[in-house]
Amino acid sequence: MQELSPGWSLDSHQDGEWLCLTLNASWAQLEQTPVNLAELMDRVVRHSFFNRVVLSLGSIRYLPARLIRQLILLRDKLEERAGQLLLCDMTDQAYASVCALGLDQVFPKYESFKSVTTNFRPTRPR
Repeated sequence: MQELSPGWSLDSHQDGEWLCLTLNASWAQLEQTPVNLAELMDRVVRHSFFNRVVLSLGSIRYLPARLIRQLILLRDKLEERAGQLLLCDMTDQAYASVCALGLDQVFPKYESFKSVTTNFRPTRPR
């Protein structure tokens, strides 16, 4: 487990060509999303030498706008390096926030890490 900021941490493991991250935050910290959370997570990704990332949000009950903004920034950072960010394990309430902002095409709902990594076929293999 890596602490990103007070109340925010990441667990990580690898699955094939994917870096699988689990974002953890306390309920009280959700409204206090760090303005540099995307940069903090990207630093972990860059040190792992992965460009494909699956981020599990199972411990986060809902996605406030500030957190969604950080996820978009992280996605943009990865895409600049020909990478990819997919989200999984979202609660229905969290995914409703994604859909309400019209981001369901950007962040389709995946059930688990395995639902992403098992069926993945790269469009541009290394």
